[in-house]
Amino acid sequence: MSSPESAQTFAELFEINDLKAQVQEKDTVILKLKAKIKSFSGDVKERKVKRDVEEFETMNLELDHKVTKLAAENKHLKQTYKQLFDLIKSSRVQSKEHCDDLINKVNLKSVKVSDLIASLQEKVLVITALKEQLNKLKSKAILTDAVSLNLIDPALLQVDVASLVPKLRMNRTAHTDYIRHTQEEAATLREIVESERLLSPLNTSLAYACKYTRRIQELLIILQQTCPSITDLGTKLVAVTPKNKTK
Repeated sequence: MSSPESAQTFAELFEINDLKAQVQEKDTVILKLKAKIKSFSGDVKERKVKRDVEEFETMNLELDHKVTKLAAENKHLKQTYKQLFDLIKSSRVQSKEHCDDLINKVNLKSVKVSDLIASLQEKVLVITALKEQLNKLKSKAILTDAVSLNLIDPALLQVDVASLVPKLRMNRTAHTDYIRHTQEEAATLREIVESERLLSPLNTSLAYACKYTRRIQELLIILQQTCPSITDLGTKLVAVTPKNKTK
């Protein structure tokens, strides 16, 4: 026979076992829930990683597209800059050649002008010498009734032709004034020569003077044609020819 204490002990034991069974059942449920949660967590992480990878791939494609576009634009810019550089280089070469050609032409023209000026200065010296000789001949001339002479203004015999100052040889205005003055001297010499030829038609020195006067005038014409910028020369050019020249 069992006592009341034993019955109570069995009842508590059964109750404890029942509680243990419930606890074990709950532990099982908890483990299942944890496993499920873990499974869900892995799926979420995998989906997130997959989504991130897709986003990175999309960004990478966009970057590749931008890089390709920039590379094409850069290539086009390089070609454009190369064409511009080649054009500028060619233009610089042509400009330099043109400038060199102009400089050479100017130098040649300057040499020609300098030579003409030097020749003119030599002719001026000849004119001066001839005038002195003509003045001497004039003082020895014999007047005859068969020859009618016009008196020459003594001022015409007062000539003052000097060499051009070296520092003015490249001055266009100085050249013009110098040539005009030389032409006036040639005209004066013409009058003297013609008068003296009337006095001494057989004088070979006067024929020589006529020759040099004509050469000086021809030189002035050549200078005018060579240097078009020097004007007002043609209006005073006169022809001088020897009269009754003996052979």
